[in-house]
Amino acid sequence: MLRTILGLVVFFLLVQCAEDSTIIKKKQLGEISNSTTIEELDRIFKGDSVQKLPEGESMVREYKVFDASGNPSLIFVTRVENDSLKALEHVKIYSPSYSTEKGISTASTFEDVRGQYSIDDIEPSFSSAILFIDEINATISLDKKDLNIDEFDMRDIREDQIPDQASILYITLWFE
Repeated sequence: MLRTILGLVVFFLLVQCAEDSTIIKKKQLGEISNSTTIEELDRIFKGDSVQKLPEGESMVREYKVFDASGNPSLIFVTRVENDSLKALEHVKIYSPSYSTEKGISTASTFEDVRGQYSIDDIEPSFSSAILFIDEINATISLDKKDLNIDEFDMRDIREDQIPDQASILYITLWFE
């Protein structure tokens, strides 16, 4: 009986740790924050396929983590000041296995985002509409094709122009 209870406790702790590593919070992705170094990323993503850019250089600007299909799941970008790396600037999250505490991931829709967060601003880019979510210090990029807006149309985008089912291209979590 005691072994069963102890086994369940260990199981739940392992599940909780696994879940915590994929949670998007303000300035934090799991255990990763702006003070995380490239060496620590190497340890965290030890079993994953990783590409460091520029390749073969000691100063890494981008750190790409790939899923089993060879698609990027995370792209970390470092902040460079005075020709030396100081900290992580942001991470682009492509994988739906990472989600906010309120359940928003790249598998979510605009309707899901609007239902969980206040959208503080919307800005156009060439290929997407960018939603600013100050509560989690993140931006969410929506594909302009889902909005029926020309790719290079840089006019303002209003919230009521965005269809509920517009899909998320990626979430950018800012560490600054």
